[in-house]
Amino acid sequence: MKLIHFALACAFGVVTPAAAQTVDPLQSPELIHKAINRPGTAWTFYGPGLTKKVMKDADLPGGEFIRATVSQKGANPWDAGASYEVDKAIKAGDVIFFAIYMRAPELNGDETASIPGMGVGQANAPYGAIAMSNARASNHWGVFYAAAKAPANSPRGQARVSVQLAADKQVVDLGPVFVLDLGPDYDLSTLPHN
Repeated sequence: MKLIHFALACAFGVVTPAAAQTVDPLQSPELIHKAINRPGTAWTFYGPGLTKKVMKDADLPGGEFIRATVSQKGANPWDAGASYEVDKAIKAGDVIFFAIYMRAPELNGDETASIPGMGVGQANAPYGAIAMSNARASNHWGVFYAAAKAPANSPRGQARVSVQLAADKQVVDLGPVFVLDLGPDYDLSTLPHN
């Protein structure tokens, strides 16, 4: 029941399609039910110098986000980050769509924070990409996307969302995250992208 209320909040939320032919699954009551994670903010964090705090924002679907503060730039962008469970198996060839609400609240004006890797990948070595992208977050909430055809089968528990946060010393707010399996025949070109 919570997923249905959350999906309805998303369907009437702040996301707008980038172009007339673009279909945003977050605004589609039919497509949002193809979620293979539990949409929300149940993030797990890792890495040195990273602290987190649960915060509220009534303008977000679900009304909650996690503020991640990275106190030092990592030797690699993945030295600190966040992950999120994918609850279902993924079949090779299925279109996987990832969307996350995110911002970097301490930036000024036109500054942006680098998020060099975010999306869905393998949960174990070799940590291959399933649907990954890069983003530049501003100090305003934005929705960032990744979409691709899954290159291989990923059994239940073998795929995970990840967001690399150690590209710089920075504060990043992570809102709700969504992972949808749109099946093998979905047209990737109609999905929103960064």
